[in-house]
Amino acid sequence: MMKYQLALVVKEQEYLKRLADYVRDSPLGEQWQVTAFTHSEAYKQYVKQGYKIDLLVAQPELLSELKDMNLNIPIVALVMKLGESKEAYELHQYQPLPLLLQRLAEIHARAAALPAQMAALSATASAVKVISVYSASGGTGKTALALHLVHAASSHQYRTFYLNLERWNTANAWLGRLQSSDGINSTESTLGTDGEGLSELLYGMKAQPEQSVRWLMDNRKRHPLLKGDYIEACSNLEDRLTLSAEDALELIDIVARSGQYDLIVVDLDDGLDVLHTAVFEQSDQVLWVINDDASVRNKQMLAIRYGEQKWSERFSRLKRKFLFVRNRSAISSTTGAAEWDGLAHSPVVLPEVPEWRGISSAMLLSSPIFRAAVDKLFKYMMKEGGDRAAER
Repeated sequence: MMKYQLALVVKEQEYLKRLADYVRDSPLGEQWQVTAFTHSEAYKQYVKQGYKIDLLVAQPELLSELKDMNLNIPIVALVMKLGESKEAYELHQYQPLPLLLQRLAEIHARAAALPAQMAALSATASAVKVISVYSASGGTGKTALALHLVHAASSHQYRTFYLNLERWNTANAWLGRLQSSDGINSTESTLGTDGEGLSELLYGMKAQPEQSVRWLMDNRKRHPLLKGDYIEACSNLEDRLTLSAEDALELIDIVARSGQYDLIVVDLDDGLDVLHTAVFEQSDQVLWVINDDASVRNKQMLAIRYGEQKWSERFSRLKRKFLFVRNRSAISSTTGAAEWDGLAHSPVVLPEVPEWRGISSAMLLSSPIFRAAVDKLFKYMMKEGGDRAAER
């Protein structure tokens, strides 16, 4: 029977001897071969000679000396207090040896099954649809559309996640106000105003990437009206201002890999940079919100020109994903701009909601005609795949 190779890197020689003797004289000796080291350099030389290691167990300070090695094996940090290391797996060094070894065996078994699990998660993630909601100008109703889209998708039995990547978070003005089921009375709510969110997740992505999906599952929020999940926007604005394209894609991937969602709605801010184009490429559809305000119209056209000049063929491919959505009013027939004519087609015109105009925060889902228009838009986008409710 082939034995698993357990490498122990611990400064205390007496501790190593006791543990190795226990393994040798216990039933675990049939499964594990223990090789002990009191210095990180000795471990490095051992590995360089070609010896295989199945599980590395070491004290945090010694693990830090091994960072220049490609440690593509399960690692367990032996700590005095949980949280002392940055490893995904930590165990108290001084605990009953039978319990310590049992936990080591469990960690090894879990890690051995991980490739198959990750392959399954990858297949699941690839099936998740991503819809981005974007506008090159602020004040076009982009966030209102994104949140109502979450509600429409949930109404059609899509498990939906709302990911807010705006620089200046305006979603709380919607998420923090609820109305009763009769659509008339309203109550203030603390929804969307506290708790851990994107700032903490971004930190965890760097410090403990293996725990990111679990962290998301523990900290996501459920909105009772939208029937969809979300997490708080960045509590530290600097985190959002320095968000990279790679970070944005990793956030989307974490949500997708959770296996809990059919659809991710990404709420993007205005502007057009590397982050936007990366998210566009990751999206199945990009809803580009427009209206007939002259300044807004000019900004939209300038953004498209810039995209074509900056990214050329890449942007041309992305344009196939754009679905221009007219909000509040129809495009004026007197504009006469040929390049704007290309944006004029919109499968649904989102109606103006007079009671939303001029107030600091609008009531979520308070307009039946707006809800109906977004529901029609959602069904238009999903016509190829059919209604999810009909599939279940």
